[in-house]
Amino acid sequence: MDSGGQLKVAGFGLLRLSNISYDKAKLSNPGAHVDPSNIYMAPEVYKNLIVDRSVDSYSFGVMLYEMIGGVTPFHHMPAEEAVKLMCLEGKRPPFKTKSKSYPPDLRELIEECWDPNPVVRPIFSEIIVRLDKVFANYSKYGKWKDTFKLPWYASTSSFNLVP
Repeated sequence: MDSGGQLKVAGFGLLRLSNISYDKAKLSNPGAHVDPSNIYMAPEVYKNLIVDRSVDSYSFGVMLYEMIGGVTPFHHMPAEEAVKLMCLEGKRPPFKTKSKSYPPDLRELIEECWDPNPVVRPIFSEIIVRLDKVFANYSKYGKWKDTFKLPWYASTSSFNLVP
């Protein structure tokens, strides 16, 4: 998070773009050090496989879960064990927050973002559109009106989002 409170998401130099065409771009990470306690790490990164941009969607899903519940996944156990559960066994933590306090569409988005299968994970242009819809639907009823503001909400119509 920067000094202005803006959340930044980055790969922290762990990944590099390979020489595959843009539409089939893959990110590779041969021999890189993997932090076994990084709860935001996608299973394919943990397993040191060739990965694509869907690893960012996975991390984003974990962050959304944390934002809704106020805790990291499997917070009651050491981070290394939680990462093994998520990356090797495909387990996901339960949603403990009452479903009335957040939209079911948001839970569905989180579940798709952190799906063990990278093909299922939405790309960020889709994530933005879906978050916009969640916000628009819930702000109509006064829910989240002043507590959940997406920084891009007022201007998404000016974006040319391409899947």
